[in-house]
Amino acid sequence: MLRKLVCLLLLAGLAQIAAAEPRYALLIGNEDYPATVGPLSLPHEDVDNIRTGLLQAGFAAEDIKVLRDATQMDINLAVAQLASDLRAGGPDSVGFFYYSGHGGSAESAGTRANYLIPAKSPITGAEQLPILGVAINSIVDTLAATEAKAVFVVSDACRNTLPFTSSKGGAADKGMVRVPRKRGLFIAFATADGATTPDDGLFSKALARRLPERGLSADRAFTLALREVSAARPGNAMPFTADGLTEDICFTSCDAAPSPVTAGNADLAYVAATQVNTVDAYLDFIGAWPDSRFVRNAQEGIVTLFYDEAPSAKKFEAPYDIIKGPPALLEAFHQFAVTADSRDQTDTAFEIWTMMCQSGFARSCTAVAKLIDEGVMNARFKDSNGTIDSKMREEAILGGYQGGCVFGDQAACDWLAAKGHDRWPACDEAIGTDAITAEIGETFQEVGVSPVPGWN
Repeated sequence: MLRKLVCLLLLAGLAQIAAAEPRYALLIGNEDYPATVGPLSLPHEDVDNIRTGLLQAGFAAEDIKVLRDATQMDINLAVAQLASDLRAGGPDSVGFFYYSGHGGSAESAGTRANYLIPAKSPITGAEQLPILGVAINSIVDTLAATEAKAVFVVSDACRNTLPFTSSKGGAADKGMVRVPRKRGLFIAFATADGATTPDDGLFSKALARRLPERGLSADRAFTLALREVSAARPGNAMPFTADGLTEDICFTSCDAAPSPVTAGNADLAYVAATQVNTVDAYLDFIGAWPDSRFVRNAQEGIVTLFYDEAPSAKKFEAPYDIIKGPPALLEAFHQFAVTADSRDQTDTAFEIWTMMCQSGFARSCTAVAKLIDEGVMNARFKDSNGTIDSKMREEAILGGYQGGCVFGDQAACDWLAAKGHDRWPACDEAIGTDAITAEIGETFQEVGVSPVPGWN
C-alpha cells in the first residue's frame, strides 16, 4: 500500500566529504530493447540506486557519468572515457563501472565469454553477441590497463526474460560465466555462474545500502550485498565475484561509524545515521538531536526506507495498513505528507495522512478533515451521476476532527467546540460500549497502537 502511495519527492542526503583519491564512475542502465529481446523496467532505477550510494560514499556528482539506454558505441566510448579519467587521476585513482540490463555469454573457439547487450540491439541468439554485444573482457582489460589503485566492475545483467532461441550453449547463454581475477580489479556479478536473475532491483538496492557503510572494506560490502540477494531469491545460489584487489579499499571509511546517539555533534550524528541507514538509526538521531537542521532529512530517510520496503521498516508495519511505532516515526510520515501537500500532490498527502490517522497520529486526522473541508477532495464524494454527496462529505469532515480530538489534538477539539459538536470518548474508555470509537479502540488494542497527539 505505502509503496503505491508514496512518490519519492526527493532523497535528501548530506553530501559527504570527497575522498582523498580521485574517484570516477560509469553507470549504465538499459531498458529499451526491441520486442524480440524483451524490454526491461528497472535498470534506470538500478542506476539511480547505485548513484545515490556512491554519492553517499564520497564520489563527486560531476565524476559519476550515467547512461540510459546506451548503444554499443555509447558504451565503448564511455568506457574509453572512464579509462582516460583514471589515467589522468594517477595511481591512487579508483574506478567504478556498473551495468544493469540484458547480458549473456557465448562460446567461440572453445572459450565462453561474457557480453553486455546494448539498448535497441536486435540480438536474439548467442552467436550474435561477439558482433553486436560489448565484451566484458574488453571492458576489464581496458580498465585494468589504467593501473588505477582499484577498479570495480559490476554486472547486474542476465535477465531471465531474455528470449534466446538458438545458440551453441543453449540455456546457459542467458547467464554469465566465471572470470579470472585481474590485478587491481574487483569484478562482481549479480547472479551465480550460468544463472539468470529477475528484473527485481534487489542487487542495486542492497549494494547501494552497503556502499556508504563505514567500517566495511569494499569486498565485505559486496559480500554482504550479494548474500542479501542470494537469500531473497529462489534457489539461494550465491552470485560470484573475482577479487584482485591488492589492498583494502573502503568506500567511506575503514573506521566504524559512531552511533547517531554518541556522535560528538548533530552533523556527525546525522552522517552516522545515514551510514547505518535503518529506521531505528534515524529515530535514534531524531530522539538525540531533535533540534538539528537535519531532522527533516532523517524523516525523509525513514519514508524512503518504507518506500523501498527495507527490512528495517517491516517491523513497524501492522495489519489494516497501520504503522506501529513511536511518535517520531509517525511524525516523519506526517511531515512527508505536508511536503506533498505544499507541492499540490494532494492525493498523496491525503492517503498518507489517512494512514497516519488510522495509526493513531492525531494531527494527521485533523489534516485529513481540513483537506476535505477545503473542497480539494470533492471528487471522492461524487456519486455515479457526478453529484457530490454533501452528507457523506460532512460526516467525513466531522469524523476527521473527532478522530483528531480523541487522539489528543487540541486544535481539533477546539473546532468541535466552536461548531457545537460533542466529542467522542477516548478509545480506551469506548472499548466495550456502543460508542463510535469502540471499534477503533479494539483495533488499536489488537495491534498494540497507542494514539498520540503529535510530536515536536
